[in-house]
Amino acid sequence: MKGKMNLSSLIIQISAPIEIFFNKLLSHRNAACRINKLSHSDERCWGVFLKDFGYGVWLAEGIHFRRLKCLTFDLSVHLKNIGALAKRLMKTHLMQFELNALFRFRSLDKLTQKASEVCYILENAKPTHSSLALVMVAAGALRAVNRSGSSGFLNLKNSAEEFIEFVAKLLISKTKSSEYDGNNTGINLLLQLMSLALARSGSVSYKDSILVSLALALLNEVFPLQRIYNKVLKFPEENCGKVLDEIKDHLNSVIFKEAGAITGVFCNQYALADEDSRSIVENLIWDYCQKVYLCHRQTAVMLVGRGDNVIKEIEKVAESAFLMVVVFALGVTKYRLDAKINREPQLEISVRILVSFSCMEYFRRMRLPEYMDTIRAVIVSVQENESACVSFVESIPSYDDLTNNYGSSNSPKLEYLWSTDEVQTARVIFYMRVIPTCVERLPASVFKKMVAPTMFLYIGHPNGKVTRYSHSVFVAFISSGKDPNQDERDLLKEQLVFYYVQRSLEGYPGITPFEGMASGVAALVRHLPAGSPSIFYCIHSLVEKATTLCSTVSSHDNDLWKNWEGELEPAKKVIDLLLRLLSLVDIQVLPSLMKLLAQLMVQLPTSGQNMLLNQLYEQVAESDDVIRKPTLISWLQSLSYLCSQEPNKLVRKTASASTMGSITLNGVNARL
Repeated sequence: MKGKMNLSSLIIQISAPIEIFFNKLLSHRNAACRINKLSHSDERCWGVFLKDFGYGVWLAEGIHFRRLKCLTFDLSVHLKNIGALAKRLMKTHLMQFELNALFRFRSLDKLTQKASEVCYILENAKPTHSSLALVMVAAGALRAVNRSGSSGFLNLKNSAEEFIEFVAKLLISKTKSSEYDGNNTGINLLLQLMSLALARSGSVSYKDSILVSLALALLNEVFPLQRIYNKVLKFPEENCGKVLDEIKDHLNSVIFKEAGAITGVFCNQYALADEDSRSIVENLIWDYCQKVYLCHRQTAVMLVGRGDNVIKEIEKVAESAFLMVVVFALGVTKYRLDAKINREPQLEISVRILVSFSCMEYFRRMRLPEYMDTIRAVIVSVQENESACVSFVESIPSYDDLTNNYGSSNSPKLEYLWSTDEVQTARVIFYMRVIPTCVERLPASVFKKMVAPTMFLYIGHPNGKVTRYSHSVFVAFISSGKDPNQDERDLLKEQLVFYYVQRSLEGYPGITPFEGMASGVAALVRHLPAGSPSIFYCIHSLVEKATTLCSTVSSHDNDLWKNWEGELEPAKKVIDLLLRLLSLVDIQVLPSLMKLLAQLMVQLPTSGQNMLLNQLYEQVAESDDVIRKPTLISWLQSLSYLCSQEPNKLVRKTASASTMGSITLNGVNARL
């Protein structure tokens, strides 16, 4: 009697927060109520009730299991009209709590009897609709046995695992059917139940069917992006409102909130899997990343400005999917990139991880150590192998794909501007960050075909961060030197410089970041052969650009010329770069650079000349280059003399784009 009173008292104590919830349940006695229509507070009430009910069973003395079964039956009556997922979850908890109570009070006879009953049911189950409920019963039994620490009920554990494996095989066979298109309610529910059951069961022995079913559950039910994209892309106008509600419901659902736990079980199963099973789930994940990139790019272009809320909610799901991919990829590097695996499969896996990360890069909204650890692990193997480098670079979207968005067959033709496509830009940035690490192994022909068009396209991107990555790729290639066909590589460098300088200067100062352009110029004068025509072209173009920028500012505005600020700041940066080149260019190019700089400076107002001369004096004085310093001193003395002459004693000629190749000033060439 004492035990009954304690249990009754405990139930009364916890009934207050549950009463409102049960009233809601009873109000839906004659109508279906899906679990994702329940509010967050409703789900919290479930958790409070199940937790306290279980503790009440543990603490009660002399518990009457018949009353427990009656309460279980009463609950099942009240629950029959709510969502299918909630009903099956209740079965898991009730089975677990009942077995926990038996373990707690060491009721060996009742435990043995209950275990036998459950084993009999699971071993004789048929592939019918009851499998949905029995999966959760097996999960509850498995969790109770795992948490008990007892080794005396391995038969119950084995029966539960064998039944889950049986259902997993059944599930996989159904998903392989030609009739399955991802929208079968029964299969979708079974995928959800399987993943939740395994996430809440504790330790589960490895089975290949369980591994694959978990992969399918993650990609189709936990992160059902493909299903969402299909609805939006087919009928964007009609489905936006419905899809928005569906996504919000999913974000609040039990299956989404358990994403981390399900991913953990999946990775644990992967760690124990054989090579064939690992390859199967790897391909599923990598293909999923490709589809997400393609579909999200289409969806973002289609809904921008009119369905921003839908895009925002979709990206919440995709961000979590990105985390899953990163955690899984880190596990792949741990178990697949070791000495026991053949080199060729390792390289293929490394490339596929990089390509998958590029597809999901847009959804990376935080710094993840696992993300960087994975990239470092795979790049080590890729950058040492030419075929792997080529394979990775050839996965870059083509120039045509980058500049056009053809859309799907179901969507109308839309106006498209490549520079506003943030999904695509994020992917290109990923490539731009990785390519410099492996450019040494990349043949010149591949760089010319696959990288150069993208690099030059994104040098003109309005976002300075994106543009800087393009400049870094140019610097990496110009600085590289290992190539079986070195002549071909050197020739390509010469060819690229002309277009690089043109593209950079035409976007300066509006688009081209000066730091990026300066790094590119410094790299080409350092690494191209002495006396290279492209170096001469670069210097002529820089002087022409500086002259043009200076000509836009009035020569009578002394304050600007004294400080070189405001409108003159872009010109000052270019001139500073030219001054730095005095110590970088080879001896064959130096005379031409000095002559062009002198021709530029004598055209400037006196206040501007004085500031630059002071800067030159300081630079030459600090130089420790004993070879070129005497030449620079002599040149600087002549330049100072010319600048001190009255302006009308020098014949000025304004440099233009058509005449810059042969700039001359009467008297200047002779003096220098």
